[in-house]
Amino acid sequence: MTAADVQVESVTQFIVSDSFLEEHRYTSIVAMRRLAYRMGMLQQESKPLKYPKSVFFIIGNELCEGYSYYGMRVILVLYLRNALSYSENDAITIYHIFCFFRYLLPVFGAILADVYIGKYKTIIFSSTVHATGTVIIALAATPWIISSRVFSLSGLTLAAIGSGLLRPCVNPFGGEQFVLPQQAKQLANFFAIFYFMINVAALTACITTPVLRQDFKCFGQESCWPLAFGVPALLTFIALGLFVSGKPWYRMQQPKGNVLLDTMKCISYALRKKLSSSDGTEKPSHWLEYAKDKFDQQLLKDIREVFRVVPMYIPVPIYWALANQQGSTWVFQASKMDGAVGNWFVIKPDQLGTLNPLLCILFIPLFQWCVYPALAKIGIKRPLQFINIGAALCALAFLISSYVEYKLEPSYAQLPAPGQGQLRIFNGFPCQVELDPPISGRNFIAPLGSLQWTDIPVNGSRSISETFVLNSGLPCRKIPMLKNWTTDIQIFEEQSVSYVLSNRDGAAEVQRAPGFDEVSKSLTNMPRLRVIYNIAGTLVLKNQYDDEFKFQLQAEDLVTELMEVYSGRYRVSFQNEEILSDILVESGGVFTLVVQKVHSKIVGNLHVITPPGTLHIFWAIPQIFVVSVAEIFFSVTYISFTFTQAPDRMKSIMSSVLNISVSLADVLVVFISAAKFFKSRTHQFLFFTGLMLFDVILLLILSVRYKYRETSCLDEASPPETDAQSRQTTEGENNMRSTQDG
Repeated sequence: MTAADVQVESVTQFIVSDSFLEEHRYTSIVAMRRLAYRMGMLQQESKPLKYPKSVFFIIGNELCEGYSYYGMRVILVLYLRNALSYSENDAITIYHIFCFFRYLLPVFGAILADVYIGKYKTIIFSSTVHATGTVIIALAATPWIISSRVFSLSGLTLAAIGSGLLRPCVNPFGGEQFVLPQQAKQLANFFAIFYFMINVAALTACITTPVLRQDFKCFGQESCWPLAFGVPALLTFIALGLFVSGKPWYRMQQPKGNVLLDTMKCISYALRKKLSSSDGTEKPSHWLEYAKDKFDQQLLKDIREVFRVVPMYIPVPIYWALANQQGSTWVFQASKMDGAVGNWFVIKPDQLGTLNPLLCILFIPLFQWCVYPALAKIGIKRPLQFINIGAALCALAFLISSYVEYKLEPSYAQLPAPGQGQLRIFNGFPCQVELDPPISGRNFIAPLGSLQWTDIPVNGSRSISETFVLNSGLPCRKIPMLKNWTTDIQIFEEQSVSYVLSNRDGAAEVQRAPGFDEVSKSLTNMPRLRVIYNIAGTLVLKNQYDDEFKFQLQAEDLVTELMEVYSGRYRVSFQNEEILSDILVESGGVFTLVVQKVHSKIVGNLHVITPPGTLHIFWAIPQIFVVSVAEIFFSVTYISFTFTQAPDRMKSIMSSVLNISVSLADVLVVFISAAKFFKSRTHQFLFFTGLMLFDVILLLILSVRYKYRETSCLDEASPPETDAQSRQTTEGENNMRSTQDG
C-alpha cells in the first residue's frame, strides 16, 4: 500500500467515525466535502467500480430517522409544558437531559459496534430501541394513557438511548460500502448526499411537525400531539424496514477493536503502575512511560499528543450550553410573541428552528468565498482566532435575547404572589361609580370601566366593607338605589377574584364572579376571553374572515369559562343584534368582556386582564442570525481543528472528546434550570452572556499558550482555508503549521 493509500484510509476513518458531524450537519458539509475531495486527489488510477446500490437503503434510512429525531425534538419542550403541565424550568431540564444522552451515548455506540457486535447489528438494535421509544411517546400523548408523564418520560429515555447509540454507526457503515482508494470520489458524493438528506429531514421536520401539532385537532385536544409524535414514530419503523431490506447488498466488516478502549486501557495501566511504584524506583520523564512495557511507543506518543490538545476543549461546553438553548428557552421566549404575519398565516414558535439550518446553509459558501478571504487580508486566519470570534458572537446573541426578554416582561401575566391577593371590580353601568373608602388610594370607576389591584396585602383571607355610590347622571337616573349601598369584598391570598356592578332585577348590586380568576396566558399564545353578563342567550364574536366564537350565556350564571379565540378585530352581537362594532383581541392577552342590560339597552366593554404580547416574533430573528454566524466560526472550525490537531489514529478519540464536551453543556443548563437561581428569564440570559464572555477570555488565554501541531498538507482541510491561501502553498510547504496559522 502506498503512502497516499495510507493517508486515504486515515482520512476515511476520521470521516466515518465522527458522529459529531452528524449532529451538526449544517456546519459539517464543507469540511466533509473538502476532506473527501482531497482523498479523491490522492487515489491512484484504477478501473472504475460501480456505485454501490446498498448506500441508497442507508440514505433512505437516514432521511426517515432524521425526520423522526428532529420532528420529535422541535416540539418537545412545548409538549412537556403544554400537555404534561411541567413548569418551564422543568421542561428545559428534561429537554437537556434528553440531549445530554444523545451526545454522550455515541461513544458507547461506537464501542459496541467496533468491539462486540459490529455496525449492522448495532444499527438494528439501536433503531429498534429508538422506534419503541417514539411509539410510547405517541401513545402517551393520547387520552388512552392515564400516567402520561410516566409513559412519556419512559419513551423519551428509550428514544435517547436508541438515537444516541445509533448516531456513530450509520455514517461509517455507509462509508464501508465503498472500496478505497478506487471509489474515493464516489465516497465524496455519498457524503454530500448523506448530509443533504439530513438537511432535508431536519428542515422538513421543523416546518411540518409544528403544523401537525397545532393545525390539526384530535381526541378533543387543542393540539394534536398524538399525530405530531405519531408521524415520526411511523418513520422510525420505515427507516428500520429500509435498512433491513438492503442486507443482501451490504458489505459488512467484523469488529476490529476500538482505539478508545485501547487508550483507556493504556492510561489505566500507566496510572495503576505509577501508584504502585515504590519511592526508590526511577521515575520516567512522563507518567505514561509506565505503560511502555505493555503498549507500543507510538500509542504512548499519540496519547501524549491528545493530552496536549484536550485543554482546548474546556471552553466547548459553555458555548454549546448557550447554542443548544435554541430548542428550549428560545422556543419558550418565542411562544410569548405575536406570530401573526398579516392576514395570511401564523408563525409557530417551534417553527423558528428552521432559521438556523437555513442560515447556516446559506452562510457556509458565503464564508468560503467572501468572509474568510476578507479576514485573511487583515491577519485573521488561524483556527483559534475564528473560534474566538464565534464565542464572542454567541455572547452577543444572548445579550440580544436578554434585551428581547426585557421588552417582553411587561406583557407577562402578573400572578398572585404569596402574601398578596388580586381584586378586579367591573362597572357594568354607563355612569361613574365611587368607592368609599378608597382601596389603595383609588376610588372612582369610569362608566363601563374597571379597577384592578394585583398586590393587595392578604394573609389567608381578608374582608373589606365597601360602600358604592352610583352617580345619578342621565344614563343611570332610572335605576333604583342610586345612593349608597354597602357590601363586603372578600380577597384571598395567592388568588384573584372579580366583582361586577350589575343591574339585576331592576336594582343596582355588586356580585362576585364564581370561583377564582385565571390570569395566566394561553400556552399556545392565543388570546383568552371570558364574558361577564346579566342576560341569557347566545353571544357571538365574528371577525372579518367570518370566524365565529359563540358563548352560551346561562341565566343562572354570571361568567363564562375562558375561551381561546383568534387574534384580530371582532363584531359582538347578542341574539343577532350588534352590541359592539369593533373590539380588538391580541395574541397572548387575557380579556374580560362585560355585557350588561341596563333598562332596555345592552351595553358592553372589553377589559384587558393580562396584556397581550407586545413584540412580534420577528424580534427573535436577530439573535438567531447572530448565533448562526457564531456557529459557522465556532463549530466548523472546531471540526477542522479536531482533524488537524489529532494524531492520525486518535482522530476518533478527539471526536469523542468533542461529543463529551457538548454533552456537558446540557448538564450545565440542567443544573442552572433545576437550581432556579433566577426568577427573571432576562437575568438568566444575562448570566449566560457573562458566562460566555468568561469563556471568550478563557479561549484567548488558551489560544496564546497553544502551539499548533505540525501536519502534512492533507491535514489542512479546514473550512477557513481559502483558494487564495491554497495557491500560496508550494510543494515544499507540506509540513507547514495546520490551517495557515502563519
